[in-house]
Amino acid sequence: MIQIEIELAVAIYLALSILILLIWIVFEWKKKTTEDLNMDNSLWQCPTCFYTYIDSRSESISKCPRCGTLHKKEEKE
Repeated sequence: MIQIEIELAVAIYLALSILILLIWIVFEWKKKTTEDLNMDNSLWQCPTCFYTYIDSRSESISKCPRCGTLHKKEEKE
């Protein structure tokens, strides 16, 4: 049987727990940033009435729900 001191066992347990927690936080942060990027692609602002809305169905042309005008997404450089 392998014998280790209780202090070493507690230290290893805490180190592994902290490592798992940090990995989980990094993955959640990456998931949130990719969701934010996807949200930016579906956020539209009408150039006529300046109404801001979300349209996740269309990528290049959208119809404003307030005034009904059609407009294209401007290319960002």
